[in-house]
Amino acid sequence: MIRRKIKKIILLSLFTLIAAFTFSCKKETPHVVKYTTLGSTKSTVTYTDKNGNVQTVTNADTNWSTSFSSTDHGLILKLTALSNEGIVIGKIFIDDNQVAQSTGNTNYITISATLP
Repeated sequence: MIRRKIKKIILLSLFTLIAAFTFSCKKETPHVVKYTTLGSTKSTVTYTDKNGNVQTVTNADTNWSTSFSSTDHGLILKLTALSNEGIVIGKIFIDDNQVAQSTGNTNYITISATLP
């Protein structure tokens, strides 16, 4: 009789632990990050990629963009652009929502955001 109760308690505890781990382990939903620049001439663009590394694009088109998916919550996103002439505008989007934009008043911009 006591052995049955102990087995029931052990089984119930095991199922409780499995359920607790199953529900506490959140599935990481990736966020889509998109950088865009718009300028009157080609520019040099630097940005933070999905691994936190800085990438540089020289002679980026006047209408340049790139995107990636990431589950690295807290990742600092940074976009800079330098145009030899004219003005340049930069934007950062997370999941199609604009989270940062430059003013577009100069030939150099730098903006940043944090991945939620």
